Amino acid sequence: LIFNQQLAALLQAGLPIISALDVLLERRKNPAFKKALTDIRDQVKAGTSLSEAFTSQGDLFPPIYASSLASGERSGEVASVLPRYIGHTKKVMGLKSKVIAALIYPAILFLMSFMVIAVLIYFVIPKFSEIYAGFGGIENLPVITKILLGVSNFATQNVVFMVPAALAAFLAFTAWRRTASGALTLDGWMLRVPFVGGIVHKYCVSRFTRTLGTLVAGGIPLVNSLEIAAPASGNRLFVKKLTTVPGKVREGNALATSLEQTGLFSDLALEMIKVGESTGALQEMLDNVSSLYDEEIDNSLQNIEALMVPVMLVFMGVFIAFIMLAIYMPLIKSYGMQGR
Repeated sequence: LIFNQQLAALLQAGLPIISALDVLLERRKNPAFKKALTDIRDQVKAGTSLSEAFTSQGDLFPPIYASSLASGERSGEVASVLPRYIGHTKKVMGLKSKVIAALIYPAILFLMSFMVIAVLIYFVIPKFSEIYAGFGGIENLPVITKILLGVSNFATQNVVFMVPAALAAFLAFTAWRRTASGALTLDGWMLRVPFVGGIVHKYCVSRFTRTLGTLVAGGIPLVNSLEIAAPASGNRLFVKKLTTVPGKVREGNALATSLEQTGLFSDLALEMIKVGESTGALQEMLDNVSSLYDEEIDNSLQNIEALMVPVMLVFMGVFIAFIMLAIYMPLIKSYGMQGR
């Protein structure tokens, strides 16, 4: 984002592309990025177009970026397409930041809950088990205390096996997630998770429509724009369904009709896209659709955050109360018997 802001400023000031790249190379501190930019500068010097030079760097630059540059090269206005791409990137990053920010507090609560429970199971309860030994044996303890002691004994005695097993399970899950079938399955699960699935779905639709609107506004043909925008949705199940749309549009079907067949878009979004097609204002309508979904995401995040925090606090309170009751019930019972 910073690189593109600087590049746009230099080009708008009238600097030739190669001179602008030379200036920006001096400011790059990241070795990988500097190496890629050096290669791009050398390719442009050799006569390669700017968009092809960026495309040659693989996944370092997204397809929408090279396509935006290509549309600018065709119209002779590379400096004008960069601000549009910068605006697109800022909106996508802003939405992603909101999602992450909404999950930070619940994640901290969850981590603190886990740490408190671990301390109780591994350090506190074993100390009390020594006290319980003088109460006439485990069989005389309340049921919840027996359950708690059993869990604590199992955890403390098998910690040397549980940690490697958890690490192995994590590595196996990571390896599976990187496979094509695993990633597709996981993305499908993400869309079905209560509360979270709806936000993920709206986020994917917003990214797709915003990317498509940016490409259409840059003068890229609709079919090519669809081929580039589909992977930008960020969900492989979305991508799988959206890859059928360019072929249908190429055959002469309307965009709204083709998108409707995927089952991914709401009726309101489809109606807005249909109006945009019929009035020649497709780009504006796509932007409106993405803005609409962004507002729904904001509302959903606020609702989830407002609901999740008290629910987790209640869960923590109930669970810790259960542990404390299990710990102190034998002591209270023993004191009661002594009082008689």
